[in-house]
Amino acid sequence: MQGFSDVVQNEIDDRDYDRWLDFFAEASARLDVLQRAVTEVRYLCESRGASSEQILKVLDRLDV
Repeated sequence: MQGFSDVVQNEIDDRDYDRWLDFFAEASARLDVLQRAVTEVRYLCESRGASSEQILKVLDRLDV
């Protein structure tokens, strides 16, 4: 039979797990955006020598 402290510990562990899961989901989404930005900026630079203004527009559009 579980004691009160075991139940409390399980609830804390679940909250910690949920927080870490949220953290990693947000980090993963942010990484996807950064990868997209790098790909677009690289394409601009390789294809036509992008200006600073063009690069800033890409970063601004992707909210990087």
